[in-house]
Amino acid sequence: METVVVMVAGLVDHDVAVRVWRDRPGSVLVRHVAAETSVRRWVDGIATEVELLHGCVSCTVREDLREVLSGLAGHTVVLHLDPLLEPDAVRRNLGVDVECVITVLDAATWLDDALGDASMVSDQRTVAQVVVAQAEAADVLVLQGDADERTLAVLDRLAPGAHRCTPETVVVRKSARPRLVPLTPECGVSTAVFTADRPFHPARLNEALDSLLDGTVVRSRGRLWVADEPDVALHLESAGCGMHVGEGGPRGGRTTQIVAITLGEPDSITAAFAEALLTDDELSFVDSIRKLDV
Repeated sequence: METVVVMVAGLVDHDVAVRVWRDRPGSVLVRHVAAETSVRRWVDGIATEVELLHGCVSCTVREDLREVLSGLAGHTVVLHLDPLLEPDAVRRNLGVDVECVITVLDAATWLDDALGDASMVSDQRTVAQVVVAQAEAADVLVLQGDADERTLAVLDRLAPGAHRCTPETVVVRKSARPRLVPLTPECGVSTAVFTADRPFHPARLNEALDSLLDGTVVRSRGRLWVADEPDVALHLESAGCGMHVGEGGPRGGRTTQIVAITLGEPDSITAAFAEALLTDDELSFVDSIRKLDV
């Protein structure tokens, strides 16, 4: 028998993991809760203190889970993640397939959190980065309370194909539909898509990035081609007012693509990035300098 893993995440108090565990006779409930210098792990109610690995809760939980899961081969394991953890950070290189990711969210406050700039107390992430990543990874979204139409429209674009339910009707199932992001605006929610086949001017790019941090963009992702880094693809990721830009590996083709889910005007985002591209004169100058270097 293969090990079956169901992962339950969410930055809210909930009993969804316990419900799933009770509905699966013979399953094992594993929970991790982070403390200042350790992570406490429960396996069917038995607690163990796990020493924190180089200050990283995600790394500690992932490494601990490898050991725990190796001893639970052939079982169904329900993983109740610490509220601060993002599913993708835990299941990366876990060594087993995760059958289903269930994310629980507060329907009334989730969108405000996803657009905000509040910082996490535990680390350098923002609350938006956590709640957006948790929702984005979900096969099943469990909504506590009533969600308005804008929130549902955002979730349609952030986690397309995810099944939505309440804590009382939670199901465990893999997302069946392809994860295609709707491009048609709905309830004031739009998807901005920007592509270009010329590089950005680095200074003007910094100004353009501000268009993603105005409190109307829930999530953006992209690969950037910047003139002063011609051989490196930069990876862009933002959630609410939190952003990360870093190296994304060698450049495969000289193109830029950015996709953003926004409650603002998508044209203002694409226009900001269009203005940040090198002009024809700047592009000719850069090309001539490269020829001299050769």
